[in-house]
Amino acid sequence: MNDGPAIARPVSEPHPSGQVDWLGPEMLNAILTGDDVLDIGKSGETLSDASHAAILSDGLLQDIPDYRGALRAWFARVRPGGHLVLRVPHAFLAERQMALPVRDRPMQRRLYTPAALMAEVEEALIPNSYRVRLLCDDDRDYDYSLDKDSVPKGQSRVVMALQKIEPPAWSLDDQPRADQIAGPEYAFGPPRTRMERVTTQPRQRILILKLDHLGDFVMGITALERARALFSEAHITLVVGSWNLDLATSLNLADEILCFDAFPRNSAEEVPDVEGKRAQFAALMTDRYDLAIDLRTDTDTRTLLKQVRAGLKAGIGRKTDFPFIDFPLAIEIDRVERESAREYKLDHHAFSYQDVIQRTDYRAAFLGGSTEPGRALVWGPYWRLRAGHYLFEPFLEVESAEEGLLMVDIAVSVDRRSRAFVTDSGKVRLEFDVEDSDSAFEFRIWAVEDAPVLPFTFYGGKLIRQGAPGLLHQSDYLELLLDLLAHRLDRVGLLTEVAQS
Repeated sequence: MNDGPAIARPVSEPHPSGQVDWLGPEMLNAILTGDDVLDIGKSGETLSDASHAAILSDGLLQDIPDYRGALRAWFARVRPGGHLVLRVPHAFLAERQMALPVRDRPMQRRLYTPAALMAEVEEALIPNSYRVRLLCDDDRDYDYSLDKDSVPKGQSRVVMALQKIEPPAWSLDDQPRADQIAGPEYAFGPPRTRMERVTTQPRQRILILKLDHLGDFVMGITALERARALFSEAHITLVVGSWNLDLATSLNLADEILCFDAFPRNSAEEVPDVEGKRAQFAALMTDRYDLAIDLRTDTDTRTLLKQVRAGLKAGIGRKTDFPFIDFPLAIEIDRVERESAREYKLDHHAFSYQDVIQRTDYRAAFLGGSTEPGRALVWGPYWRLRAGHYLFEPFLEVESAEEGLLMVDIAVSVDRRSRAFVTDSGKVRLEFDVEDSDSAFEFRIWAVEDAPVLPFTFYGGKLIRQGAPGLLHQSDYLELLLDLLAHRLDRVGLLTEVAQS
């Protein structure tokens, strides 16, 4: 019986057997700050034929396809008694997810927990050629109070330290000694015994938001059919507006249908306020889902998708705009903005004038007289336009009783694009194209050489950008989203340990 508490040995004191029985944080720090430490990947350092007292691999293993070959190569360059130290992101702390792909790092190949890292080491290294001196979750100063969408703060990794030992004289199960076992030679990539594949769990409970009016809902029926075929074994919950409930029920494509009116039935009579209905939506969405899909082409309902408690989320939009979406179908410009014409009113204050022009708060006018030759009477406003087809209608009134002539034109980044002569009607419409985005647009009024200047009053103008034809239909976008989702789930996969037979 012990007469008192055990006294811990200092970390520098060796174990009586000559081996270290535990490697604490202080000794790990001593190893990494000692002499002859190779930090792979730091400052361009690479593996050489020399042996080292310690080799550090920090944040590398998760991106390497042949993890077994990498572990064997690193460990081979550690001298007996030395250490191989591995640091990898912790799946539950750094990525905070259980499935690939990793947000913001789509090329990462594996997720790690201590058990997953240990499994790879046991696959790669010869038994009894090493001892595990440290394997732990490093969560020093980790802020557990932050929500899932915030950037993790503090340490969020798995740390392992392996010490290289001389193999013992005895063998395992009457097999050859560990130092006599030849390692495998890979002519090609080694067959994987630890694989990431799609699991069935993310396909168990699917939530689909289709919060459109009747016309857009009908346009999305083919996408709903595609989702039912893709997740044939899943329980699908479909959320629709109340006006689409009967049609959604008759389609028999969902196991459960919920009603939520994100928009008014008649948007012409009531201003839509999706953001203001977040609390009502949160009260309806009390369950947790494995996958949530927003099947609305316009992005105004993404604020509702964000509130859904789901392991994975899919929708149309850029990742930079909606970082919470795991499977985004990036469309460069919003569908409504691209397909509809845009109209801009330009006040006369946006333009510049010769001194002969008289200006008030409401108008600019040329009442007659001489002008400076070779210079426009009115010019501006130097707006930046993106590529597209445009019309400009100046608001001009002319003195019909007077004789004279005016010329108007459009210049885009210096080059003249459209020109017209103004007579006593004062009506003119200039049509022009902009090929390069961010081009400067200028409208000008000129006096015509050898002709009297027609007195006029100028109020500004109307700039119209015509709709862009030739885009995909919204139903095509929705089906593309589902095809992307199917590809990512089947090809990239979710984290599952599978033993290869």
